Amino acid sequence: MSKRQFIRAFAAETGTTPAKAVERLRVEAAQARVQSSGEPIEQVALATGFRNSERIRRALIRAFGHPPLSQRRAARVPSHQGRVSD
Repeated sequence: MSKRQFIRAFAAETGTTPAKAVERLRVEAAQARVQSSGEPIEQVALATGFRNSERIRRALIRAFGHPPLSQRRAARVPSHQGRVSD
């Protein structure tokens, strides 16, 4: 199968290109690491296949609408905050 045939077949099966599917997986892995660890963003970027913190920042904003540090802060907010107790 040629590269072009593979891309067409992949897109027909999944509704997306192989490149976009790989980026989505990398972004999801990066988001999980950002939210669950205290690793520097640069380290998360390198570990998930982004070249630097600017590329990971742009990818996370494009995918989720928020930069990495904003996602990290949101993940650390306790779930009970904002609730009114009886």
